[in-house]
Amino acid sequence: MTDGGAFWVGGYTPEMGGSGSGISRWRADGDAFVAAGPAHPTPSPSFLARHPRLPVLYSADESAGTVSAFRITAAGGELSPLGSRPAGPAVCHVAVSPSGDHLAATCWGDGTVALYPIDPEGALGEPVFATPAEDPHPALRATTPPPAGLEASSRAHMSLWLGPEEVVTTDLGYDLLRVFSVRDGRLHPTSTVELPFGCGPRHLVALSDDLLVVCTEYSCEALSVVRDGAGRRLAARLPLTPDSPRPGETAAHIEASPGGLLHVGLRGSDRIAVLRCDEAGALAGIGAFASGGSLPRHHAVEGRVLRVAHQGSDEITTHRVDDGGLSTGVVDRAAVGSPTVILAS
Repeated sequence: MTDGGAFWVGGYTPEMGGSGSGISRWRADGDAFVAAGPAHPTPSPSFLARHPRLPVLYSADESAGTVSAFRITAAGGELSPLGSRPAGPAVCHVAVSPSGDHLAATCWGDGTVALYPIDPEGALGEPVFATPAEDPHPALRATTPPPAGLEASSRAHMSLWLGPEEVVTTDLGYDLLRVFSVRDGRLHPTSTVELPFGCGPRHLVALSDDLLVVCTEYSCEALSVVRDGAGRRLAARLPLTPDSPRPGETAAHIEASPGGLLHVGLRGSDRIAVLRCDEAGALAGIGAFASGGSLPRHHAVEGRVLRVAHQGSDEITTHRVDDGGLSTGVVDRAAVGSPTVILAS
């Protein structure tokens, strides 16, 4: 269920060092990105998801370790709370099933993957937790320091519904994809995809039922994953740019456009990489351009318009892009406190 031209924006609030104030509503006015009302106070809503049928919005409240539901009122698009449920440390992503029956949440802090039933009004039920991930690289992990001094552990970062009863998650800490079937309100592991050690799979997109593309935070690569019998396997890998990863560079988010075109944000170097993936999973680089701000955490693509949430410079920049996905220039800058997600309403 969407409202054309309207968006929700979440970000970090002061308790996590941010300057955001909660969940805010925005609209597109030509090339301009314009605030459409005051922010709804929420503790660091670092990711947002919309119910496919109901006027309900969900947030990952990263600092509180909860997920929340809000009814969107018809008059003005204000948010009315429907309640919160516990998740886990540093919950950083939420995704609603295509049927609207369940929400999946992933927690960067300890690798927790949680499943919530959604009632007919859009409110969340009590969570059911998946079994913990197992490290496919224990020997290497024991002798190799993790990136940036982090403790070596499971760090679930994103979930993507592949159908009404199938969901895949990334584990940035264990270099792993996990696929679950949803039956009887529970997450049942069905397969895993072991990815290269130390790559740090963060976000992913589905280009078809048989083809996924993952962006890796640490190695700054795109990885294509194809169906292989009952499971899936790594098909190809490609650096996001010829010189990736640069010192201090980490990949953040990946978005797909028609024709296999992919945009990936690179923090540190503050670039957007552009790639293409064909139906067989072959990857090819197209180029890269300056994101227009600091720390491009998330972005949204609609036709020839690309909007980038810059967590570090407190702004959302709007680019026009050409047929190859490259920017023809920044056409708007909107001041937003520590934005981490842009969601088309």
